[in-house]
Amino acid sequence: MVKLDYLLSVLWLLSSRRRVTAEQIAEDLEVSVRTVYRYIDALSMSGVPVVAEAGHGGGYSLPSSFAGIPLFFDANELKAMAHGVLLAQQAHYPYSESLMRSLDKIRHRLNASQLEELERSSSGIEVDEPDKADGLQRVLDALDQAIVEGRTLSIGYAKAVGGPTSLRQIDPYGLLYRHGRWYVVAYCHSRESIRVFRGDRVSEVSPAGSVFVRPASFSAKAYLNGYLAVSEQHAGEKVQVILRANNELLSAICSQWFLKHSAEIERSEGEASLLMAEEAMLDYMPHMLLSFGKGVKVVQPLSLKEALVKLAKELVHYHES
Repeated sequence: MVKLDYLLSVLWLLSSRRRVTAEQIAEDLEVSVRTVYRYIDALSMSGVPVVAEAGHGGGYSLPSSFAGIPLFFDANELKAMAHGVLLAQQAHYPYSESLMRSLDKIRHRLNASQLEELERSSSGIEVDEPDKADGLQRVLDALDQAIVEGRTLSIGYAKAVGGPTSLRQIDPYGLLYRHGRWYVVAYCHSRESIRVFRGDRVSEVSPAGSVFVRPASFSAKAYLNGYLAVSEQHAGEKVQVILRANNELLSAICSQWFLKHSAEIERSEGEASLLMAEEAMLDYMPHMLLSFGKGVKVVQPLSLKEALVKLAKELVHYHES
C-alpha cells in the first residue's frame, strides 16, 4: 500500500476501536511500530484529533465527537468546495444554505494552518452577490421534492417574466440549470404533452393531490438539449399564427415535433394560436400547411398567407411546364 492507504487504514482502526496500541496497529498492518508512530504524527498534523494515553491500558483513540470526516482534502479540493458554495448561491440552487452549513462543519474541523490555507487560496475568485430571489429558491425546492416523490403539481406560469399567469397541472420529470437559468421539463396536463418551463416564470406551486410515474427511458437532459437547440436555431422576432380547421386537423398540426418544440400553442374550438419566430414560421409552415390542402385556413399573419400562395403558384407552374 502507498502511504495514504496506510494513513487511511490507521484512521479506520482508530475510529472502529475504543482504544488501540501502536503494537496492535503494527501487527494489523504488518509494519514496524516506528512506522506507526510516523503515521500517528502525520494524522495529528493533518488535523485528526488523535488522543494518546501512556501507561498500562493506554494507547491511541479518537474523541467520541470525532465524526471521521475526510480531512485529507488538499488546498485545491477545499478551494473547490468554497467556490462551489458561492456559485450555488449565485445560481439560486435550492440547497445552497445546506451546502454552506456543510462547508462550515468542515471548516470547524480544520486546524489553524489548514484554515489559513483555505482562506488564502480561495480568495482568488469572487462571485457577484446573487439577486434576491427567495421565491425562486422556494419554487425550485418544491419542484425538486415533487420530482423525487413523483407528485403532480399545480403551478402558476407566465409566458414572460412579470406577465399574466395561467394555471397548469404538471408532472415534473427533471430540473436542470442551463445558460444561467433553471428549467423544469414536465408533462403538462392542459397541453397533453411534455413541455419545458422556465423556473423564474413559475409561481404559486402547490400539490395537486395525485402522483405520477416518469417514463423509464425518458431523459430530461436530452429533451432540454433538443428543445434549446431548436430554440437557438430559430430565435428571432415572434409572430402570432392563427389557424382554423376542424379539431382533428388542428391536433395533427399542433402535434408536429417542430411546433411542439419551437412554438407556444394555445387551442380553442376550431382554432389554434401559435407564437413562434417569424423566420422559423416562413421556413417551415408553408410546406407543412400545404400538405393539409383546403382543410386548414390561415387567419394571420399576412406574411404566412403570401408565402403559402407563392409556394402554391410555384407548384402549379412546375406541374404545368
